Amino acid sequence: MTENANTAPTPPADAVGTQTTKLNRTWVVKTSIYLVVLLGLGIWGLVDGLIVYPERGRNAASFLEKEYLSQAEEAGLLLRAGVQDPRAEYDRLRAAETEIRQRIAQAQSEQRSPGQNAVELTRLEWLTALSRIGALDAQHTAIPDPSARLTELQTEWASRKPPKPLSAFDIPSQWLIALAGLGLSAWIVVLFGAVARKKFRYEPATMRLTLPGGKSFTPADIAELDKRQWHKFFVTVRLKDGKNYKLDLLRYTPLEAWVLEMEKHTD
Repeated sequence: MTENANTAPTPPADAVGTQTTKLNRTWVVKTSIYLVVLLGLGIWGLVDGLIVYPERGRNAASFLEKEYLSQAEEAGLLLRAGVQDPRAEYDRLRAAETEIRQRIAQAQSEQRSPGQNAVELTRLEWLTALSRIGALDAQHTAIPDPSARLTELQTEWASRKPPKPLSAFDIPSQWLIALAGLGLSAWIVVLFGAVARKKFRYEPATMRLTLPGGKSFTPADIAELDKRQWHKFFVTVRLKDGKNYKLDLLRYTPLEAWVLEMEKHTD
């Protein structure tokens, strides 16, 4: 039954001293699940970006180096297979890639050996693999003894399955995943802290609700309870002094019960 705002509200029978909200267990569990999932996603991306993909890229570059040296040996160019300026050679080959592939296709259609063109194409594939892992430098491409290096690589890959080369987006995409996962995880941790610091207090005897900022009011001070977002666990309290306060009923318990109790004694 609704009472006049000027009439002192009758306190509930079980009125006790001042009560304080706690974090809603349902919200804590749900948010913790999000945190674990996002943290796992971020760590996954970080491990892939730092370890898994670079290792795959190194293996791909090693295999493609073997293919390049084998092609150079077949063309009689093995002793000159080392690349002293890999960046310049990489740029040159990329610019000429379409033409190189066309010459190879023409040679194959005429049943001729692609020769130098096949060597250049496999060299481009090798240098591209190195560029994907940030290893496009003379330390990795200046080969002092190409013949010995080819023998070493042929032995190494005799019983191994060649890995799929990295694309230009493989490692950067893992960094984006790591950034998103860890960034959102950090945001949830900050949110937890901010929510935990806020406390609502309620005096059952007088039905006075005190907000985290210190503002307090009783049913007699309430002009309206706007429950249009109740299904989203929000209620807006409009006071007679013209001020509005939006309360989060999901994160704090038993705030909803207090609001419903106060509602019984408002106009």
